[in-house]
Parts: sequence; structure tokens; C-alpha cells
Amino acid sequence: MPLGISYVCTKMAHMTMTTTMPFLFPGRGLARALLAPVMAFVCAVMMAPSLRAADTNAPASAPQPAGAEALPDLSARKKPPVIIIKIDDLRQIDGKVHGLWTKCQSYLKERNIKCGIGVICQTLAEATPEYVKWIKSRHDSGEVEFWFHGWDHASYKVDDKPFNEFVGRGYEEQKKRFDDSQKLAQEKLGFEFATFGPGGGPGKGTFDADTVKAMQDVPGMKVWLYPQPLDKQGEELVAKGKVKILDRVWAVNLESKVGVPDFKAFIKGYAKYPDREYFVLQGHPMSWGTPERFAEFARIIDFLVEQKAVFMTPSEFAATLK
Repeated sequence: MPLGISYVCTKMAHMTMTTTMPFLFPGRGLARALLAPVMAFVCAVMMAPSLRAADTNAPASAPQPAGAEALPDLSARKKPPVIIIKIDDLRQIDGKVHGLWTKCQSYLKERNIKCGIGVICQTLAEATPEYVKWIKSRHDSGEVEFWFHGWDHASYKVDDKPFNEFVGRGYEEQKKRFDDSQKLAQEKLGFEFATFGPGGGPGKGTFDADTVKAMQDVPGMKVWLYPQPLDKQGEELVAKGKVKILDRVWAVNLESKVGVPDFKAFIKGYAKYPDREYFVLQGHPMSWGTPERFAEFARIIDFLVEQKAVFMTPSEFAATLK
């Protein structure tokens, strides 16, 4: 029992026994002596919660530091994972690279962390020297792989039903989007894309059988950042030997929903896959404009650094696969 509570209750019991009890039990000193400790105990039980609340040193009321929640057991992982950071939707805005992109890249660069950036290629047609210079400098550093994320990342409608960019357009139109983007990349940036990742949107699915055929037919395409766990058509494409697929574990991601980094959700998923060799972590820096969202992204990266994760670009990791 805390000393403060013990002292108060002992004094109250003594006062009660020497004032009230003589009238109830006159001449019975032994009874009063035996009842005194009992009353002190009852007093302590009744007063403990209120006195503890007022005690600033009591553990029950001590504030917990921010971010101090317990992590799940991670001891089952015997080897640090390979991490492929897949960040989407780079495009020129008013002739420049948006500040949220430069902020994200500065953070990763300071930590020597490699990543892959998905380019929406339509704005390459009017790319400014500033935009081109930024992409080239990051590409030449070897720390960033720029990959094909679509021509316009736009959805369209048929009979008022939405479709995403690489769904339902037919083979010829899909391949044209690949070819036009590769041509612009070569003209403006001096290199073609080796990796593809389709964009999402309001429609169902992000690719179809025509996308699979285009990936096989476009010469420069070697790696597919698959938007889901590997399925039969993905396995069949890989078996042909040209394209390597890096598939996803949906439960392990930078964001719990599009644009919202979530450290707790990431950790929960990460702990469930101790034997997984690699994770592709998707994010959207243009949605990380609040301090809270960027802090959640940074928390995930810092945790992975502590875990001694190996950060690789998509093509770099794909080259290690048999």
C-alpha cells in the first residue's frame, strides 16, 4: 500500500476508534484495538483510486510517450527483407517537379535508400529542361529507377461504366500507349523504361490479357510491378522467360488506403510474413502533404532501416531472380 494512503487511513481509523467507538462499545478496549486495522484496510481500498489519481508519480496515471505502442513479435524473421519502394504518379506540373516529390526524394537520398518512381508519360511531350534535369540526375545516381506507370493514368467510360487505363481498350491501343511512352522517354530522357506498373482508378482491375501480351511484345519491358499476388496468367508470362514479375502482398504496404501512410497497419502485416524474401511497398507522395502523413511514411522507412532491410530498385532486384 502506498505510504500516503496508509498514513491517512491509519489516522482516520484511530480517530474513529477514539471518538465514535467508545459510545458503541464502552469499556471494550480489546474490540476497538482489533477493529482498528480492519477499518484502516477498508479505508485504503475505498480511497486508493482517488488518491492515486492525485498522485502524479503513480504509474496508473503516468502519460505514455507518443508512438510507444508495443510492436508485434518479429523474432520469427531470420533474415532482413529486400524492400522495393514503389512510389507512383510522377508528372510535370507547371513545368516543374512538385515539392512533395522533392521532399520525399530528399528524405530517401539522405538515407541512401533506393526506390522506383512511376512516371505518367503524357507530360513528357512538353517536358521542361528543369523537369528533365531532375529525372536524369536521379536516374544517373543509380538510386532511382523510373518506370512506366501509364500514358495518362486516366479512366474512361463505356455505357457509363468506368474502366482503368489498361483494361478493355484492346491490344492495339494498349501497345500504342507502351510504344508512345517508350519513344518519348528515349527522346526526352535518354533511356527507355524497363519496368511497368499499371495505374488504378475507379474501374475494376488494373490490367487484362491484352496488357499481358503487350508486356511480352514490347522489347524493352523486362519487369512487371504486379499489382496483386502472382496468379496463373502471371506465372505463364514469367515461364516464357522475358518478363520477371515482382508481386504484391496487400497486407504489407506503405499505405493502408490510397494516399494514407499507416505505420500500425504496415507493422501488423509485416509481422505475418517472416519468411517472405521481399516486399513491394506502394505509395503516393502527392497525397503526403500533411505533416502527419509524411511522418507515418518516415516512420515505416526508419523502422525498416533499423531492421537492416536491403533497399533495391525493381530492375536491380529482378536481376537476382532466377
